[in-house]
Amino acid sequence: MSEALAKTWDPERLVLEYLSDQRSDLKDLIIIQYSSTVERIARKFAGSETADDLTQVGYIGLLNALSKYDPEAGVRFNTYATHLIAGEIKHYLRDKSQTIRQPAWLQELRHKVNRTMTILQGELGRPATEREIAERMGVSESQVQEVMQTQGTLRVSSLNTSPGDDEDSESEVDRLDSNLVTHESISVEDRVVLETAMQQLRDLEREVLVLFHFDSLNQTEIASRLGISCNYVSHILRQSLSKLRRILSNEEEQDRNLRVKGNANDRSIMDAETGIYNEDYFRQRLTEEIHRTSASEGVVSVVVLEFSGLNALKSFYGETSVRDFMIDAAAFLKSSVRALDIVCRNGTSGFGLILPGTGESCANAVARLEKRISQWLMTRVASNSPLRVSFGYATAPDHGRSVADLLKLAQQDASQSTENRPAA
Repeated sequence: MSEALAKTWDPERLVLEYLSDQRSDLKDLIIIQYSSTVERIARKFAGSETADDLTQVGYIGLLNALSKYDPEAGVRFNTYATHLIAGEIKHYLRDKSQTIRQPAWLQELRHKVNRTMTILQGELGRPATEREIAERMGVSESQVQEVMQTQGTLRVSSLNTSPGDDEDSESEVDRLDSNLVTHESISVEDRVVLETAMQQLRDLEREVLVLFHFDSLNQTEIASRLGISCNYVSHILRQSLSKLRRILSNEEEQDRNLRVKGNANDRSIMDAETGIYNEDYFRQRLTEEIHRTSASEGVVSVVVLEFSGLNALKSFYGETSVRDFMIDAAAFLKSSVRALDIVCRNGTSGFGLILPGTGESCANAVARLEKRISQWLMTRVASNSPLRVSFGYATAPDHGRSVADLLKLAQQDASQSTENRPAA
């Protein structure tokens, strides 16, 4: 069934149908239906990790939601899936980014302290003291002090997140503890970067930001001083912060590109020839997926695809023809798999595919891919071409729990396959 047709189906009905008959084609339709939801949530967390990587993680959350959803609980699947997708991405970012793990009780306490600080600042018209916060929350002052000391430590935050993306979430303006941000607490380098970025804002936007974040005035005091409404102050804060995020994000990207160009030893995860992930990343990512399945009792499959006859193509048409063929093959593979599947180089004449959440249905997926590749080859080379393609696959944890074991079995499966797909 085409993707365009799939989008006309009611997703909630598709989920119910899948729960009663867990067919792989129904699962694919559900993934198509919720692909925009996964990508939207991933973009909200992008920053320290690329949106593409977070999207892949988000699809794991979607598959987990599909396997654990109980329609009798009275919650719509869309709501349940959104929660699990965001949760999976948060766990990934926490495990990826934190050197020191924060205990759950400290994370929860920090959140409550921040909320109480915001409320008290609005009521008092000034930043609340640690004692006032502790009294309002009914906890000891030492606990509040501990949270203050760890404030901002190990925090994962996205420069791309815009206020209002999620109606239930707090805005950055609401969460910001302005009394902790002072000129003295910012390094010289960061101050120069921030001041340069703020010069690109309008005069009024700069003035409002300085009054709120550095002079610790609340929105009512700012409105009174500037002779504008509180609503307009709130609008300016949101708009100017959004602009700063874009400016700083662009500058960070430019700086990163300069560092990559200037560092001859930089190990990129991308293959320069085909534009897909390289072989090192293939093994690294497969290791991560295997660990994730072990923790969540999930499944992941790996597919190896090997082209033979490339030397004959090279000797007849030249080396450029082989490179062009591999570039086209990489592009075709990316367009032929699901959005959550990961396409990588594997050796000089092959590719590796990681299929998260795919277990018993992997054989069907490989069969469909073989058919598409055979049809594609017919449009690329002559009917008497020596080019052949072979496939092999293995699944964790059924076939093994290590990268070495899975790749060995997949390669054996490819070499022992009774069918090597011809060019025509």
